[in-house]
Amino acid sequence: MLDIESDGMSDPTTDARTWLESLPTEERDDLARRYARATFAGGAVVHKSDGTVVPIPPLLSPEALAADLRARMAADGHALVTALGRLTAWLMSPAGEAARTQLFRAFTTVEHAGLAQWQAAERLATARVDYFLDESAAPHALEVNATIPAMQGYSDIIAEEFLRAVGNQRGFSPSAIASLIDANGRNSDDLLAALLEHYGHLVGQGFRYRVSGDSAAGSGQDVARPLAIAIVHRAGDAQLGELSHYVSRWKEKGHFAHLCTPDQVRLDGEGDLRVGDVRPDLVYRHIFARRLEPSSDFARALLDPERHRIFNPLSSHLEVKGMLGFLSRAAVEPAWADTLALDNDERTAIGRSLPWTRLLVAGEAVGPDGSYTKDLVNLVANGPERFVIKRSWDYGGKSVFLGIAHDEPTARRAGEAMALPEGTSLSWPDLVRAAAVDARDAWVVQQLVRPRPRRHLLAGESGAAWHDFFVDVSLYTNLGVSARPTGGATRASSSRIVNILGGGGLAPLVRDEVLTRLFRRHGLD
Repeated sequence: MLDIESDGMSDPTTDARTWLESLPTEERDDLARRYARATFAGGAVVHKSDGTVVPIPPLLSPEALAADLRARMAADGHALVTALGRLTAWLMSPAGEAARTQLFRAFTTVEHAGLAQWQAAERLATARVDYFLDESAAPHALEVNATIPAMQGYSDIIAEEFLRAVGNQRGFSPSAIASLIDANGRNSDDLLAALLEHYGHLVGQGFRYRVSGDSAAGSGQDVARPLAIAIVHRAGDAQLGELSHYVSRWKEKGHFAHLCTPDQVRLDGEGDLRVGDVRPDLVYRHIFARRLEPSSDFARALLDPERHRIFNPLSSHLEVKGMLGFLSRAAVEPAWADTLALDNDERTAIGRSLPWTRLLVAGEAVGPDGSYTKDLVNLVANGPERFVIKRSWDYGGKSVFLGIAHDEPTARRAGEAMALPEGTSLSWPDLVRAAAVDARDAWVVQQLVRPRPRRHLLAGESGAAWHDFFVDVSLYTNLGVSARPTGGATRASSSRIVNILGGGGLAPLVRDEVLTRLFRRHGLD
């Protein structure tokens, strides 16, 4: 059995696990079943292409970052995203032309078109930074997601139902439980706040409009009104449960939110974006640009996001993994940091949170330990226990390979990733060398971060069972607004490549002060 000390997480998690272990098995199983059913009903599900709806497995054991660590990770995450913006400015200059071609060669027509208005990405409603905590509890930012960074709604559902289920079990009143949920915060509310602030900046008059005629408010008066928010997603979106949660929550907050697909979006005779007969006040884009037909009205509207008040605007460049390879150099090359005009916060965040990352190309390099090598590709090929390689422009962990776990099934997956004949296997050295010359896209190499497996209680219809999981922590940020997010999400997986449907699930990420209120009662203090 693994040690269940906090490993960098806040001490109240130990109280939670102590209480969960103290429950009689039948009582704990019943609690787990009720909790799992509630998260399913709340929308913590994945919609599959065949029409089936699969639950996202909820963990009954929570995670809680210590307040100071959480604040530091949030600040570093924001600084990394702003640094990516500074890097983009250099890439779009004449000096960055060669690097720009190298990084963005896998872009689709729409994504390339989006580069022409890259500065619009300085008005991001949301971005997500994914961290691993290593064996010494130091956080490492592995990736940035800026296109449709998911899990805000999923994480809200999991955390709220955890607080509700456990609060009921421990005898809290409905009002006390509601107070705990409010104190924990909601990612969905943070996202809405950013959308509304961006809208206010664009229209210049906040959330007010001019009423004309004989209205109840009186002729010619300025009155506040709800906003019409269109959430544009792909048909058959796997994350419909989360998107529906946004609609429900934002309606509770007084706005008219609704879901639509790109084929329902049109530009009218005046060039204005409409969904059916409605011109939405703002649009939240929840679809990859690569999935859009370039000639579609929505793709065309994305090229003028300010006019159509679209958030998030096209921002594919910010989450290309090779971008982190360029940023990582700034930790050891002050002159490069000066070239990018990085500020002190950005330099600190890169040096403190970003693991050594480089483009995987042949030639001289300085390795993660500071030693010189004549050929980076050979260094990586001969050191599988030290490195991870990833295709630069991909998602979902499909093209992520850990040298330390390169077994035969992974070798076959590597052959698929390199588009080789079915059944072809690639050893780690062969994969590294093939990736370094892949004409389709750049690859990156990153120093392996070794997280410590953590013991968690998985909930489902069969009850509750303890498992050992690898856990990552995602924190949200944004650009261009003062309403900075304060929340995050925690995924757990039996694999080092964390995926919520890869044998794990979502853990409730609960503020340490909320967990303290929940568990340090009835003899647990």
